[in-house]
Amino acid sequence: MTRIFILVAALMLAICGCNISADTSAAEQAVPRFHALLDAARYAEIYEKSSDDLKKATSQKDLLALLEAVHRKLGKTKSSEQQGWKVNHTSSGSFVILNYKTSYAEGDATEQFVFRLEDKVALLAGYHINSNALILK
Repeated sequence: MTRIFILVAALMLAICGCNISADTSAAEQAVPRFHALLDAARYAEIYEKSSDDLKKATSQKDLLALLEAVHRKLGKTKSSEQQGWKVNHTSSGSFVILNYKTSYAEGDATEQFVFRLEDKVALLAGYHINSNALILK
């Protein structure tokens, strides 16, 4: 009986590990796309391709104003390094939270991206940025 339990537990961990890897991979690929769109001042496209969660939380006008301010004050993305991640499967959906340390031309920032996973596609559900340069410039 104990062997069966251990076998089932190991199988469950293997299955969950594969899904988590695929989930984080889809979200990790979305971050450079976000930065490329931000650098190209294609803010409306970021909003249009985001999840309904983000659209319910903020208006297009407000998100575009935020992204324009980030781009204007911080400049183009120089580099971005992941600092951590979390996968959250809930009854309302699956989410991947990625934390990044990003260097922009005019300053550094910490960023948190929240992605809703829909059919293996990561849709932006939340974006949080913290940077002294945003406040001081």
